[in-house]
Order: sequence, then structure tokens, then C-alpha cells
Amino acid sequence: MVRVPSFDNLRSALDDARERVIRRGTTGVSELFWAALFVVGLGIVFALATGGYHGGFHTVHTLTQAILPEEAWEWLTRFGDARLLFVVGLLFIRRRPEIFWTLVVAALIAGLSARGLKIYFDQLRPPAVLDGTQIHVIGPALKHHSFPSGHSLSIFVFCGVLAGYFRTWRARGALAAAAVLVGTSRVALGVHWPQDVVAGAFLGLIIAGAAIWLTRFWRVGLRPQVHLALLLLPVIALLLLLIDDEGNPAEPELIYPLVAIGAAKLIYDYRDLIIGAIRRALTR
Repeated sequence: MVRVPSFDNLRSALDDARERVIRRGTTGVSELFWAALFVVGLGIVFALATGGYHGGFHTVHTLTQAILPEEAWEWLTRFGDARLLFVVGLLFIRRRPEIFWTLVVAALIAGLSARGLKIYFDQLRPPAVLDGTQIHVIGPALKHHSFPSGHSLSIFVFCGVLAGYFRTWRARGALAAAAVLVGTSRVALGVHWPQDVVAGAFLGLIIAGAAIWLTRFWRVGLRPQVHLALLLLPVIALLLLLIDDEGNPAEPELIYPLVAIGAAKLIYDYRDLIIGAIRRALTR
């Protein structure tokens, strides 16, 4: 009789993850909340200095397009796509499943919040307000649901959760820089006002801190059956990235390799369970 591998390795990894979550407590939560207050403070100062919601757009838009080429901003902005961030999350999904679980909870809160706020405020984007002589749009010229920036929200949630789990200030600084660049890309592309980015960053940091605090007590995602069910999320994200750009610049030279790497990483990390399922099917 062929021996069928069990879920022992996965159970052990999830048990270790639960112990790490309990030991670390709510470390990083207060830092994220303070960072969120700092961001909103900067946003208020920037708005007062530049004239309100639309203020400062021309300066930031022109400056950013002069600093980096269009292709660079197009690549950067794709990392604000929640689907792509799920694929990036595959890098640590098996080694650090507690981080993946926190990201899932944060993504759920962020998705509902962003959609609700965008529909409620329904602010016009720069291409709907400014004429062609005042703006140079890179990629699709989106016109509605400007506030808050969903890409900024997504990247600050993602980087905020990682920063909450990472202990070194060097790593946290690198994550902050990456989040700022991705958020700034939305103004560089001409599809968001600076205050949209500030609002997205503020909400992203708040949600990241809330998700870390919540998953400290709610650890259902670290059960083997639930963890395996949640693997459908990055699988769906991989497929959706190939099907639809969702208003993003296409950038197939970025998306296709990332999808291939993500799929390979997922198969490699769960090869023991895949082999077990195949053997189980063959012995029936």
C-alpha cells in the first residue's frame, strides 16, 4: 500500500505560527497608528499650503514625470494592485503563514472600506477636471471614484503589515520608501490628486495596525483547512492578472514573469500536499 503523506508538516508550521503570534503580542500596532497620524498631519499641512483638495497636483505631477521615465511609474503603480500584492505575498505564505493571514484580514477590511468611500464621495479624477494642456496622463485616463486612492491604500496595507512584523528599522524604512513611491505613482500617472494618496496611506496604515491587533486574537486562518482554503485567493489573483488589467497600464513584461514566479513558488511550497493528493487519487 502506498503511504499517503499527511498534513503533519503544515500543521507543525501553523502551530509555530500561532506561537509566534501569541509571543509577539501587538508589537508594531502603536507604531502604525502613530505613522498614520503623521501622514494625515502632513496631508493637512500640504492642503493648507497648496490650496485644498486639488492643491499641489501640478507641482507633484510635473516633478515626478521629470524624475523617472513613464515606464518606471507604470511598473511602480502596478504594485498598488491588490491582486499583484497577493502574488508577492506568496514569497512567505508557507514560511510565515501568520503574515499571510493578517494580509487576508487587512485586504478584506481595505477592500470594503475603499469601495464604500469611493462610491460615497465619488470625486472626479484629474483627467475629468483638467484639459490636455494641464496634464499628461500615463495609461488609461480614469475619471471617477478618485477619493481615496485604492492603490495607495493597498500598498500601505501591505507594507504596513510587513513593517508591523519586521523588527529592524532598516526593513521598515525600505517598506515605507516603497509604499511612498507606489502612492506617488498615482499622481505621476495623472489619475489621482495628492490628497487621494494621503487618504489612502492613512487608511492603509490604520487598517494594517487593526489587522495585526485583530489576528493576535482571531487565529482561525492558522487552522490547516482554513489556510488551504485561503490559498484560493492568490490562485484567483494569478488568473485575474492574466485576464484583466483593471484600469492599470498593461505592462505584460512585468506581469507575466511575476505570475510565473508566483505560480512556481506556490507549487514548490505545497509540493508535499500536491504529491499527497496525487498519490491518494492513484490509490483509490
